[in-house]
Amino acid sequence: MLLVLAHPSPRIVVTLNLPSTAWRATCCGLIVIVIATALPRAYTGNGLLDYFLGASLGTCILESIRFLLLTRPLQEFRHESDKVPAYQLPFVQRYLWVTSISPRGFGWSFGAAPPIVSTGPRHLTRTSFVFSRSYRIFLHYFLFHAILWYTSFNPVFTSSASLGSQGYVLRCLNVIAIPCLLYASFTCVYYGIALAAVGTNIHQPSLWPDPFGSWKDAYTIRRFWGRTWHQFSRHNLTIFGPHLHSPSPSDQALSAASHANHSSERLSWKMSYLRLCNAFICSAFMHMCGDVVLQSRIRENLASASASSYTKIGSNDIIGFSVPFFLLQPMGVLVEDAIMEAWKRLALKQGKW
Repeated sequence: MLLVLAHPSPRIVVTLNLPSTAWRATCCGLIVIVIATALPRAYTGNGLLDYFLGASLGTCILESIRFLLLTRPLQEFRHESDKVPAYQLPFVQRYLWVTSISPRGFGWSFGAAPPIVSTGPRHLTRTSFVFSRSYRIFLHYFLFHAILWYTSFNPVFTSSASLGSQGYVLRCLNVIAIPCLLYASFTCVYYGIALAAVGTNIHQPSLWPDPFGSWKDAYTIRRFWGRTWHQFSRHNLTIFGPHLHSPSPSDQALSAASHANHSSERLSWKMSYLRLCNAFICSAFMHMCGDVVLQSRIRENLASASASSYTKIGSNDIIGFSVPFFLLQPMGVLVEDAIMEAWKRLALKQGKW
């Protein structure tokens, strides 16, 4: 019951349009308490699904903070199709407007300009969209089952053996297997929903761009996370900023020229790195919620043989196990930025650039 209430709660409270900051803060606190209470009970019996269920609840906490404490969506957000400000809509229409707020920001005033994932006219017709997405579903479905077959027959995933116990090459495969499984399954589900929405003429194809950015852009750590992987959570992960100043959507002076000027602005290096650190702190928190769900399962199944799939990391206490990976990412970005800057200066001195 608590899980059913947790996910829609932030948007329901936003729909109420509470004018008092104290009331919004109280509602945000209650939502966090509900989610914290639900985390130990949020399990499906499958370790991978349990982890991602916990992470989704962590995302819900970040969304509550974003919508109830840091922004006023009804006053500050605007969709390109809006005729009147959202707070002037009747309650039911207002709720539908709030639930339609895209986590990716396409068509919204808070979205990136220009969009990181192209929404260009590659598939203007519904027929071409349906055929291309059906083909991609087939490819990712094949990838999903290939990875599932690999994890089913690899003893590392069915015993307490270490992921690195099979040599360097298999260690790399073992490490990327689970993220690739998530990537393939999520892509299949996303394209399936897109086919249903576009094929039944509910949505236009342009409303369903690719779920991830181009893999050609993922040639650095920063670009992998910012331009390829974190497309659905980028706005929740950057809630603590720092942000560029954005004009109010109700400002009539917001024109194409102002959009161009805003997109040309850039954060300073220090502010950009601070934003990156804040994003990975939020990401670490989100994934630690997944650790909490797994921990509750470990405590329940510790005495049974079925618990081996949960305890293979070699510890009965795994809360915080995911945190170091995400907290080390800003350090990796800093190192790669330093190397790239040193290479540029060296190339300039040698007259190559």
